[in-house]
Amino acid sequence: MGAPVGLYVHVPFCASKCPYCDFYSLRTHDSAFMEAYAAAAEQVMEQYAEAGLTADSLYFGGGTPSVLPPELFSRLSRRAIHLFSIPAHSEITVECNPSSDLEEFLPAAVSAGVNRISLGMQSAVTSERKKLGRRADTERVSQCIALARQEGVENISLDIMLGVPGQTMESLQQTLQFCIDTGVPHISAYMLKLEKETFFFKNREKLNLPPDDMVSDMYLFTVETLREAGLLQYEISNFARPGYEGRHNLKYWHCQEYLGVGPGAHSYLSGKRFFWPRNLDGFVAGEKPVSDGDGGSKEEQFMLAMRLTEGYSGFLTPAIQEYIAQPGMEQFFRYDGRSLSFTPRGFLLSNYLLSELIGRL
Repeated sequence: MGAPVGLYVHVPFCASKCPYCDFYSLRTHDSAFMEAYAAAAEQVMEQYAEAGLTADSLYFGGGTPSVLPPELFSRLSRRAIHLFSIPAHSEITVECNPSSDLEEFLPAAVSAGVNRISLGMQSAVTSERKKLGRRADTERVSQCIALARQEGVENISLDIMLGVPGQTMESLQQTLQFCIDTGVPHISAYMLKLEKETFFFKNREKLNLPPDDMVSDMYLFTVETLREAGLLQYEISNFARPGYEGRHNLKYWHCQEYLGVGPGAHSYLSGKRFFWPRNLDGFVAGEKPVSDGDGGSKEEQFMLAMRLTEGYSGFLTPAIQEYIAQPGMEQFFRYDGRSLSFTPRGFLLSNYLLSELIGRL
């Protein structure tokens, strides 16, 4: 095959289901279930590796990978690295819940190749965390960061959420300051979206959500606050100190190839997109992935590139150049004659603006 791909392994287990989460996961600690999943994941990886696929990034997402028994996770990680000839010093990430037993998990994960940790904190405010179904407090988050550093991992990311129930500008500032004080080099900041079939969506009338204009202000405040602290925005929801941008996820936004393994995982290989159904039993039974059509079109490459602050550097049609040259558009777009990108205000309206731009491609 061609260039090394990004390898994503979806771990579909959680200790509990968060009320806002729409990712495929099951509440279980059943070791036999986990073992069956791991065996199926290894079988899929073997099939693609035998076909000549190699990788240069590995990302364990979920679900909650850190609920796996340490020895089982280590087996999966080592197997993936071996099968796909993943070079030393490649980025190998695992998502962790601070409430997991990371004292046992992290040493095993690091010894099995992990060199980047993504911690699901969501908020530094206890009342907000409780509403989001998160059990660990900020003291525990600090402990987890210290544990990772003890194991030699400095590449640590914290997830936070904007627009959560009860959040104010003051409480957001508290969360951002906590993140800055930890010194972690990467922050992912997502605006809460009410996904269908989640507890939050079903109970949306009872949620004390900040109004939309306040959430927009929160986003702009986050961009500026993190910038001043040296965490620069490189994607619509991601911020990093120089050199700590998420290499695996950049593959998605650069429209490069990746293989997703596990129920609910998506892939893009040889111009085709496909996914495994959100069904663990089917995955364990050897169910085949489902076609999701062709990928890599001009429109798709444009949309993905525009998620990044580096933007799109291909040919811009006269219709697009005319559109972005309209009075007032400079608050939404940056264009230096070579690349087009959104400003932070543009990111807030990116769905609408992209529809306008794609119609002019």
